[in-house]
Amino acid sequence: MNTEYDDLIISLKDKIFKLIVLVNELKNKNNVLLKNKAELEFQLNEKNKIISEVERKYKNLKIGKLIDISGKEVNDARLKINRIVREVDNCIALLND
Repeated sequence: MNTEYDDLIISLKDKIFKLIVLVNELKNKNNVLLKNKAELEFQLNEKNKIISEVERKYKNLKIGKLIDISGKEVNDARLKINRIVREVDNCIALLND
């Protein structure tokens, strides 16, 4: 009967050891995944900054194109500029409130 308990104890020790090894492997994988996540978040932030910069340049280009209009389109350009100025004024008013 003593040998049965010894076999049971040995079996339990073996299973516990395997569980410890498995937990350590999972911790290592988790650490790797967390590092990858941090790196991907950094890359995403960098890409978002680039996108914002490109959008800003695009808006500036559109405004510049409005200003560079030939003689017969001057009236339309004035209307568009006036609309843009009103939008800016509205934004400033909203910010002041």
